[in-house]
Amino acid sequence: MGEVRRLVFLSLGLTALVAAAVCVWLPYSSVYLDPSNSWIVAKVTGLVVVLYGVVALVAHRIRGDESRPARLIRTLVGTGQTLLHLCALAIPFGLAVGVFICLASANNRPLLDGDLAALDRTLGFDWLAFLELTNRSPTASAVLVAAYHSIGLQMIVVAVVHASMHRLDRLLEYYLVSAVCLTIVGVVVAMVPAAGAYAFFKPSTATFSNFTAHAGMWHHETLLKLRSGEPFALLLSEAQPLVTFPSFHTSLGVLIAYSMRYFRVVFWPVVLLEITMIVSTMPEGGHHLVDLIAGAAVAGVSVFVVRSVAYRTGMGIQGTNLPQRPISMGGS
Repeated sequence: MGEVRRLVFLSLGLTALVAAAVCVWLPYSSVYLDPSNSWIVAKVTGLVVVLYGVVALVAHRIRGDESRPARLIRTLVGTGQTLLHLCALAIPFGLAVGVFICLASANNRPLLDGDLAALDRTLGFDWLAFLELTNRSPTASAVLVAAYHSIGLQMIVVAVVHASMHRLDRLLEYYLVSAVCLTIVGVVVAMVPAAGAYAFFKPSTATFSNFTAHAGMWHHETLLKLRSGEPFALLLSEAQPLVTFPSFHTSLGVLIAYSMRYFRVVFWPVVLLEITMIVSTMPEGGHHLVDLIAGAAVAGVSVFVVRSVAYRTGMGIQGTNLPQRPISMGGS
């Protein structure tokens, strides 16, 4: 299980790096942490500890029992343990990177949406025309909206699938490519501030009537407060997604498809879903086309980084080898 250890060390190192950056940056920012965050962190930590205890107790109670119900419970316990291992790594990172991206967004550098829109035009893409095109069909719009907002459920399903097969290596790889990607995205947010295509083009309501009322603008009020230079109390329980460039939705779409490459039965349907979701990030998420291109590029870099660190070149992964081609759903 050497690759699992390397993935764990990479996760711990990445969390420490982001946390250190936050500690250095925070005193010089208008952002400060609301004191109530301590209670939120304590509750989340306590919940994970309690769940670890419950799972361990159940595992102890069914030890040596080979009945069919016990075997089923043992499988569920293994799935729960695998997911809790992920939580133990992901929660500290999530807290640190959430603050990091908030700090990255709280700068007064000029917004670069005009440059991003110009790049779109150079590529021959007209964002407003595309919005009008996708808005013409209520059915197409509904599909795009559903695909866009399914990202949270998709992430959970992928994690549960790997955990149910007790493949901690695959689960950690999936988590880490996303974590590395989010870290890179945070750095880019600080370098390329943007508010999104809706904020830049300001289309009329009729132009996106078949999309959600606040399409692409959920983050805008928070972003303006962060950029104002006024003191901003960051409450983790009310954190808003602030990333516009690059498109993190696009990155996740690429990474989810990559993580599902082992399962031939569902791989191509997943790819189709991710393509639909990525397209939806323009009319529903308010992204420029170049946001999508950058998001896909960051995802590719993240995969390269994780595989370079976790897996030795030219060597198979003993016991938990990750095949290069998709395999059947029943394979391992």
